[in-house]
Amino acid sequence: QIRELTSSEYDDMWSNLLYGSETGDYIYWRQKGAEWSNIMLGNSGKTIGDIGCLATSISVLIEKSGVNNSLIPFNPGVFVTKLNENNGFDSEGNLQYAAINKVIPNFEYVGKVNLNGKTQKEKLTKIKTYYEQGYYIAVEVMGSTGQHWIAVVNVNGNIIKMVDPSSD
Repeated sequence: QIRELTSSEYDDMWSNLLYGSETGDYIYWRQKGAEWSNIMLGNSGKTIGDIGCLATSISVLIEKSGVNNSLIPFNPGVFVTKLNENNGFDSEGNLQYAAINKVIPNFEYVGKVNLNGKTQKEKLTKIKTYYEQGYYIAVEVMGSTGQHWIAVVNVNGNIIKMVDPSSD
């Protein structure tokens, strides 16, 4: 029975049991096509729908964390609106990380780690290590259109589950 329960067939079950499942509306939050998509990021002239992948990803992570949050209901639009009140974006629409802690005092930006030049295995190991230590992780990925951010919602073995705010 032990062999059966520890087989890869049950990886998702154990992951959900140990790390929580990816359930809740936040896994469907997208920067485009949502009620909050036209909210401006500061005075940049850009909206959540235009360049709000990081703000949306961090919103997902805040909601997933279950941290005590006075912004109810909470979603990317509510979060960005509150960030706007706290100088949360520069003139280009770039997030000012210090504002996160002003808006959600119990959810704090800790720092960044550069994974450029690392192998796929090294990247996985680093992400998995931080995830298992209880960090909520937004990852900058580079694609054909340039910079983009996603939210890591689970790491199980060699599989990283993420919410991509620009696609399903």
